[in-house]
Amino acid sequence: MIKVLIDENLSEYFAEGLHQLQLPLNNGIIVTSIAKEFHKGIKDEDWIPKWGEQSGVFITQDLKIATTKHQAALLQKYNIGAFFLSPPKGSKYWNRVEIIIRHWPEIVRLINNSKTPYTYFISARKVERR
Repeated sequence: MIKVLIDENLSEYFAEGLHQLQLPLNNGIIVTSIAKEFHKGIKDEDWIPKWGEQSGVFITQDLKIATTKHQAALLQKYNIGAFFLSPPKGSKYWNRVEIIIRHWPEIVRLINNSKTPYTYFISARKVERR
């Protein structure tokens, strides 16, 4: 079983919906949210170590986690699998949902075949490692 944490910037409701869509696939992936696992407003420096203990993967739109030196180091230290959503400027909630859903089969494949720690970026066109 692999747990995928959806960050607050993508909504706990999206996480629950994706979890429900994921269930019939019976592929060992469980989708959850920051709000459900921890609490809203928890600092990245607080949840990253806790999530690493669970061998977790997360999806976020918060690119500063990848670019802030000490936060990026935490991802490495705690063997986190990270996916950063990088939608086009001005995209709305449904655009972001659509991008993740479109790439979900590839995201699942990468989760199952990539050794943590890893970082992938999800754009409207593709999912790529940088």
